[in-house]
Amino acid sequence: MARCQTEHPRVDRRCALKLTVGTAVGASFLGQIPSARAQTTADVAALNFMLNIEYLLAQFTSVVVGETVNPARITGGGIAGVPPIPGRKVTFTDTLLQTIVREMAADNRAHLVPMRVVTGASAIHQPLIDLSATATAPFTVAMRRAGVVGAEATFDPYASEENLLYALFYLKSVSVAAYRGLAAGITNQVVLQNFAGLLGTESIHAATIRSYLHTRGATAARLRTNADAIAAFQRSLNGGTVFQGISPSDLAVAGGTVRVANGAPVQLTGDVGGRSAAQILNQLYLTDAAVTSGGFFPNGVNGAIRASAAA
Repeated sequence: MARCQTEHPRVDRRCALKLTVGTAVGASFLGQIPSARAQTTADVAALNFMLNIEYLLAQFTSVVVGETVNPARITGGGIAGVPPIPGRKVTFTDTLLQTIVREMAADNRAHLVPMRVVTGASAIHQPLIDLSATATAPFTVAMRRAGVVGAEATFDPYASEENLLYALFYLKSVSVAAYRGLAAGITNQVVLQNFAGLLGTESIHAATIRSYLHTRGATAARLRTNADAIAAFQRSLNGGTVFQGISPSDLAVAGGTVRVANGAPVQLTGDVGGRSAAQILNQLYLTDAAVTSGGFFPNGVNGAIRASAAA
């Protein structure tokens, strides 16, 4: 049997479960496999759409901690997954942050298993994903347009923990909005229940990154300022009011207002906000126009849903 190579005990237990996924996934995640697979075409389209995002998250969070994604988990329809344009390992000084990101990576790799089981033979393979840190890379484009770096500067998400936090802030915000937005279209109740579970995990990831930026921003104000700028940029990409910054703000309560930290990825109604698949593609393609490729997916995502929306 393959062995789990990690120093994180929680990840060890998850890895053990994943290694026995052929027998465990039906009982622990899907309830009843036949029931879970009885989705409509729309269910499959939504699941495959989210699989694109999980491929992106699994690849990025894995590479920053020096780990890899099993090639067998990125295939689809007998087609091998396309290797990403690579990133590189981050040098951590904060060992707690390192273990947190390692856990996120393990979670995102684990998410691939049940989603691929449910979609079965209809699962899409991993498309080309750009994780690079060049002058034309998606992270650079996003951070330039957000004002985190200058118009001619290159943004390297692997150069520091601070840069990594900005990159994770962007991607985790997108994943939360995607799961929430697409959940309304899922018809199979077994799939919907576990779709909600994945949303919960991504929301915790997003809140953890927000808390890190908020806490470090207490002594380095630029972290809060930059996170707010990233959120504003995301709102400009057909993001509505879903993407919120992390600077403290006043919340109206009975009898007045209270100061809140904005640590959770929620909208003004106190729940996480969602966007449609097309609007999520605006975030991933880095455009407010209707296109079928760009940004983190140079050749577009795979599956039935491929076009972004016109703002």
